[in-house]
Amino acid sequence: MENLRPGDPTQVGDYRLLRRLGAGGMGQVFLGRSQRGRTVAVKLVHPQLAYDAEFRRRFRAEVAAARRVGGEWTAPVLDADTEADTPWVATGYVAGPTLHQAVTEICGPLPERSVWHLAAGLARALQSIHGCGLVHRDLKPSNVMLTINGPRVIDFGVARAADSSVLTRTGAMVGSPGYMSPEQILGSEITGLSDVFSLGLVLVFAATGRQAFGGPDSGVHAIMLRVTEDDPDLEGMPEPLAEFVGRCLAKRPEDRIPLAEIVATAEAVTADATSDAWLPGALVAELGRHASSLLDLEGPPPPTQVDNPAAGRGGDDVHALPTVLGGNVPSPPPGTPTPAPMPPVPTPTPTPMPQMPTPRITVTTPPMPPVPGGFQPGGRRKSRVGAVLLTVAAIAVLAIVLAVALPGLKGNENQGASGAASATKSPKASPADYKGKWTGNVRESDGDLYSIKANYTGGKIGDQVATVEYPSLECSGRWILTMDTGHSVQVREEITKESSPWNCVDEVDVVLTPLDDGSLRYKVKSAEDTGTLQRSK
Repeated sequence: MENLRPGDPTQVGDYRLLRRLGAGGMGQVFLGRSQRGRTVAVKLVHPQLAYDAEFRRRFRAEVAAARRVGGEWTAPVLDADTEADTPWVATGYVAGPTLHQAVTEICGPLPERSVWHLAAGLARALQSIHGCGLVHRDLKPSNVMLTINGPRVIDFGVARAADSSVLTRTGAMVGSPGYMSPEQILGSEITGLSDVFSLGLVLVFAATGRQAFGGPDSGVHAIMLRVTEDDPDLEGMPEPLAEFVGRCLAKRPEDRIPLAEIVATAEAVTADATSDAWLPGALVAELGRHASSLLDLEGPPPPTQVDNPAAGRGGDDVHALPTVLGGNVPSPPPGTPTPAPMPPVPTPTPTPMPQMPTPRITVTTPPMPPVPGGFQPGGRRKSRVGAVLLTVAAIAVLAIVLAVALPGLKGNENQGASGAASATKSPKASPADYKGKWTGNVRESDGDLYSIKANYTGGKIGDQVATVEYPSLECSGRWILTMDTGHSVQVREEITKESSPWNCVDEVDVVLTPLDDGSLRYKVKSAEDTGTLQRSK
């Protein structure tokens, strides 16, 4: 959850927007609140999709169908405006982490009993969705929310609208390769049994913390080949659960377990549970903290300043608008009585504090290089230079600084201040560290992967230094060098060719950093798209 950024809307329909929840290929999601105080999730469609008449038609039909889906196992659709300049949909907000966050950040793989509960809840959610004539087609850990009362499925229905529009125009596959069914990959007819296959893959991740057909280091094409040809990796799963999941992952749709049987089997296994709590203690505690934070959330804070508020590869540039701060305080209405002045507060005699020894610590910040055409370094951060009074609070802060800084200095006691600084400084990179052909995979914040190929030829600031291609996104372009810090370079990526106007963002800033093993770290600024590029022939 992030603060609103410059240019973000603060009101959509009857909903006041409070925070940013995330962004993806279809749009941006905000935390909002209705006039009656209900907390909601508001998704705004990307503008480039809003201009596609076919997308609007399908979006309109899918939202109408999704309204009929019950809210017991899903996030119910509460409101929508499919005719607005920027279409949007509001759903009930599910207060809890995603399954992906729970496994990777909070508690690790779930215990067997929790996985069986998860299977029953997700199967019931899919029954509700399929009963309305919808197929989810993108069930994955980041689309599964965990609550005290069971799992909730999000992004159903509307995801199909986006998928159908892209397929109509480009023939490209849309989905998460690690959680797609064989028929999705092969372009065959998709039925509700495709969601059963994805359900099995989600259960593997929940129980083991890894994907059944390859993890982050596997290429997209290798994963898709394994999905269609190989057996899933179920190592580490208890035998009854592994056999059950194996039936969900049958290659042929007709060989998979029907949802009704999944519900009956999973609920029979958990019927004798001695506790009503289906989640481990660490997750229950996290849910309590999250609920408490929502109670304290009253209104949007000042927008967060960012270098470039673009989303990831599937996002869209957000144009910043000026924010007015301050202003005249309005006069009180006529007849308002003037409050009596407060009596003066006596000034206590200050108690002299014992003189404290000054710690011999020098913190040196290297100067930042100028940013061509951008903000000067430090120009957007409030200055903290000036006279500072030593108070008890300042002493506490100093103690924290010492606790953090001193352990790092112990190994460099004989080097002095300059020696300690140089110990953490990365070696200076040379043009040869970047030149050549590169290939790799980039991971988005929700775990999705896309492939990349680049040919870096070099040049000076302002020159085109490389060509870049994203085969799985069907777009390509060039890199313009905008900064060289000596340890990394920043390039402005300009997309010049794409099969669909919403496959790639037209312009983003990318940072490339040479690593000790000869590879390059790839990072899209203002997004969580990261990857490692290896040299290729």
